[in-house]
This record gives sequence, structure tokens and C-alpha cells, in this order.
Amino acid sequence: MVAESMYTTSRGSVFNRWDYMYGNNPWATPMDYYYYSPYYNPWLSPYRYGAGQGTRYTSENIMILSFDKTDSLEWSNVIPKTQYDDESDAMISHMVMNTGGELHFLFNEYERRTMLLNDQSLGSDGKIERHPTLKNLDRGIDFMPRFGKQVSSNIMIMPCQFRNYLTFAKLDF
Repeated sequence: MVAESMYTTSRGSVFNRWDYMYGNNPWATPMDYYYYSPYYNPWLSPYRYGAGQGTRYTSENIMILSFDKTDSLEWSNVIPKTQYDDESDAMISHMVMNTGGELHFLFNEYERRTMLLNDQSLGSDGKIERHPTLKNLDRGIDFMPRFGKQVSSNIMIMPCQFRNYLTFAKLDF
């Protein structure tokens, strides 16, 4: 059994003094010239009620439990990780790839301000082994591991983002 801690936090509440609850403070923000336009739509205005909120998506440790046929715990282990992203959860979480003898857990993690795809494998005895980061990765590519798909015993297809383009990577183990 595999479980992961995922949650969201809101940075700012709609009921705080910066949002003024029923709209914006006209003396604290620049003039909204869009309001006087014939194409005005209050839902598209950047100064609308609650527009200053931000949502942070967080994904943390992966817990793995193994049970025998009598529902007794054989072993348990944890893969420590901390991931977060603002306004999107596409780049966080993990992907499990079954290669037969091991389960590979692939996930992004920041190292020296660069997001790298990490690989940690779990053996049948419950021991976790950390593999080096994948080679030949271009710095501008951000992988989306939770949307990856295993297509054969040692090949997976994973979507990734490169300069705001959605592309796909073929990972061969």
C-alpha cells in the first residue's frame, strides 16, 4: 500500500483587511481604467473581490506498507520528500514504475534552485535505494511525473513542460 501526504494552503483570506471584504480600497490600488470601458466585466478585473489570494499545493513524504496474506504488517518504509508549487499541482506528486524486481518512485525535487527528476527504488525486502538523477536532462524541462504512464516493462512516457510547450519524454530504464 502506498500513501502520500498532499494538501493545499491559501495565502491570504478573502476576509482580511487587504481585500476590504466587499471590494478594493480605491486609495490603496492604481486606477482601474478597465471599469470605464464598454467591455467591462467585473469577473475579469484584476481588482475584484478575493483576487489577491494564492493557493500553494504541497506534497510530502511517501509511505509504503507491506502486508502478508493474514493482514499482518511485514514491513513499512518512508521516502522523504517535500514538494510545493503555487497555483498548480501539475509538477508535484510521484509516479510508480514497476520493473519486476523493484518499484521505482519518480518525483521532482528542487536541488540548487533547479527542479530535478529523482528516482528511488523499493526492493521486495522493503529497503529503499536512491539512484542518481537521470542523465541527459536539459535544464529547461520540467517533468510532470504524476501524469506519466508505463507502456512496457522498462519504458514509460511522461509529459513535461518546455518553454510553456507541452511535450512528452520517453524514459527507458
